[in-house]
Amino acid sequence: MLRTSYRIYWTLTLIPLVALMAFVDSWAAGAEAPWIIDTHTHFKSRAQIAHEAETTKRDPRNTLGHVVAPEDYRELADRLAIRSTVIVEAVEQDQEQFNTWVLDQAKSDLVCGYVARGDLASPGFLENYRRYGKSGYLKGYRFRFEELHGYLSHEVAREHLKILERDGMVIDLLIEPAQASDAARLAREFPQLKIVINHCFRARLTDGKVSEEWAGAIETCAAYPNVFCKISSILNFAGTEAFGSPAPTGLDTYLPVLEPCFKAFGENRVIFATNWGVCTHYGRVDDVVRIVKEFLQTKGESAVDKGMRDNALRLYRISEEHLR
Repeated sequence: MLRTSYRIYWTLTLIPLVALMAFVDSWAAGAEAPWIIDTHTHFKSRAQIAHEAETTKRDPRNTLGHVVAPEDYRELADRLAIRSTVIVEAVEQDQEQFNTWVLDQAKSDLVCGYVARGDLASPGFLENYRRYGKSGYLKGYRFRFEELHGYLSHEVAREHLKILERDGMVIDLLIEPAQASDAARLAREFPQLKIVINHCFRARLTDGKVSEEWAGAIETCAAYPNVFCKISSILNFAGTEAFGSPAPTGLDTYLPVLEPCFKAFGENRVIFATNWGVCTHYGRVDDVVRIVKEFLQTKGESAVDKGMRDNALRLYRISEEHLR
């Protein structure tokens, strides 16, 4: 009888204990919920793809020729602990209307912002800017290569840059080392404007080394505190050709790019991004996430948190209500 009583006692005790442990495990899993902010993905509408196909012939494997919507990104985001993404323009300068479709995609819980496309020198720029801004998801604009050079000497474009600076917008730059002086001039003449160098100046390793011009560009732009470096699409850096043999997946391959970027910009001015789906032209997006995270871990947990999430939240002023 006594043995039976003990058995009942321990059963009644263990049931709530097991339940408590299950709750703790569930809470811990929640604490480790998706936390990465991916600041560079490309989504495209069917209408845009059809329009571009009239003049541009792409390899069938090229994701820039595919219709891509947020739901296509969900499995990847869940698998890699990505909480949300900032979509970056994949729109030609004279086709601003395709920005509207992308902004509509921001209704997805996977999207926390959009970096749009627009012609700063156009008198109609402000009208579109205000319209995009009403969505609550506009984070800035991206300019490519030589475009910035013309804007810096254009009166209307400079007035628009002042407005973007005033409003806390971000300027993403798809540029190469040859345009570093223009990026530096932009940072110098608009010191409150937040500027992001995309894809580490499109770094390219040759025999495992970066060029002196690339290294100089990093140092030149990092000297300005309002310039940030987006560590994105790193598989492209290895020098392999798109759609050929996959790029190397070991961290050591990319250290000649990652170390100078981190040393120059520091943990407060580096931002992670995948550049999905372009990164898949060179390998697996899983490796893009792993390699950058592995590198930042060598710099400490603070560098991981800032580089993979916190710097993006701060720079792009991402609202908590726009995060899943």
